[in-house]
Amino acid sequence: MQMSLKKRVQGFTLIELVVVIIILGILAVIAAPKFMNLQRDAKVNAVKGYLGQMQDMTKMLHMKAQIVNTTGDDVTIATQYGDYQFYAGFPETKSESTSPNLYFLETFMDLGVPKQQTKDNTKRQADYGDIQAFEDNDYSRLGYGTGDLTAGQCYAEYHHTSTGHSFLFETDGC
Repeated sequence: MQMSLKKRVQGFTLIELVVVIIILGILAVIAAPKFMNLQRDAKVNAVKGYLGQMQDMTKMLHMKAQIVNTTGDDVTIATQYGDYQFYAGFPETKSESTSPNLYFLETFMDLGVPKQQTKDNTKRQADYGDIQAFEDNDYSRLGYGTGDLTAGQCYAEYHHTSTGHSFLFETDGC
């Protein structure tokens, strides 16, 4: 007795293919927003990093002012970055005692050479690619956006006036 061997070719049915496509679609809908938030998370972490750099640099410069015992008002201190204007022992956001005027981020943060820069005796705006800098007599901001960076709400800020200084980071618009 001879058995005839039949080979049966099997494949996926249309229903199986549709079920797999639906499952993949559901996974894509669930996973895609998580991957899209990675860009926002990266910007938020970058802004927090800039804030930390500003705070560390300001602390270091304040210690320098204390060491040389020059914590008075409108004092020019020789730093390793060059002469810069301090008020109450803290670096001003804009040093008017230098010619040309210098700015905090421009002088003390190692940002490299900007792609484009607008600078006059009242403010400075610099484009470093994705990162933007804005500085004037009161504020030094570094983050994402244009102009003074407040519209985009994705920046770190060093604020200095004759009454004190403060730090802020805004990440609602990142």
